[in-house]
Amino acid sequence: MTDQTGPQGKCRTRLALLGAFLVGLLAAVFFLRVQVINLAKRAVPYVRRKAKVANPVLIINPWSGDGKAAQCNLAGVAEDAGIKTIVMQQGDHLAQLAIDAIGDGADAIGMAGGDGSLAVVAGVAIEHDVPFFCIPVGTRNHFALDLGLDREDPLSALDAIPSGDEILIDHALAGDRLFLNNISFGIYAQAVHEDGYREQKDKAFVKTIEANVADVDAQAALQYETPDGRVHERAPLLLISNNRYHHSGPPDFGRRFRLDSGQLGISAVTSLPKVLDAATALLGEGHDYYEWEADSIRIQSEQPILAGVDGEAVQFDSPVDIVIKPKALRVLVPTGTRPG
Repeated sequence: MTDQTGPQGKCRTRLALLGAFLVGLLAAVFFLRVQVINLAKRAVPYVRRKAKVANPVLIINPWSGDGKAAQCNLAGVAEDAGIKTIVMQQGDHLAQLAIDAIGDGADAIGMAGGDGSLAVVAGVAIEHDVPFFCIPVGTRNHFALDLGLDREDPLSALDAIPSGDEILIDHALAGDRLFLNNISFGIYAQAVHEDGYREQKDKAFVKTIEANVADVDAQAALQYETPDGRVHERAPLLLISNNRYHHSGPPDFGRRFRLDSGQLGISAVTSLPKVLDAATALLGEGHDYYEWEADSIRIQSEQPILAGVDGEAVQFDSPVDIVIKPKALRVLVPTGTRPG
């Protein structure tokens, strides 16, 4: 038996200990490296790669934003940049225009218009697995804001073509209806369904709020569950967004800092105080308010469900399931654009 207490034995012991230490150190370094890489991946938002587009097509809504596309000569500038343009005509079916363009060889499809129009074309892009791009010529352009585009300079968004960045972002579905921003139930939905809403928005909102405050039966009869397990039967105001909104003050009041969190943002006012002032009813004390995140929510009713989807009046049959689709939309943006 070898003597471990002699000089040679002690040397071998020290070498064994040193070897074990080095092996442990290497294992620890490898483990820490993996952890750092994983943390970095989580810290850097958006799956991003360089775009390579050969045959982009841009559909333009000439009526959006009071004719903003024509005012900035969007069609002419886009054509000069090598982007084929399709200017919508009365009676055109937007989704079909996008489908036909892809069928004719478009390898990227874009939309210049309001948020509702963007959602329609984005849905076609997802279905055909081509990247989507947008030009902010609508009235508010909330999606463009959260995407990181310059709403004051719509033409700058054309820099996404032909070699900008392609990022992956979430979208949401209400039933089979895609939305990029949000779906609203209750007061907002009731207002957008009012005749003449587009011409007199403020009047429609005040009228709807006052009716909801004065009579509980005027509030949307919707059934949904809040995180505390309570099932509610009325929805004075229920907003569900593709990623969570944060208060930002005027003129937009809310914006999203992420578009790839994989979570819906949900806000609900479940009761209104009996007050005369409409603003106090929504913003003051005395109402029950919830705010949370989830990957889905179900809305039910014994009546048709009125909703505002990206600003458009829509009606659903009950129930309607709202779900998030993580990183399912390929979006082209100018190089270096950072959403949020």
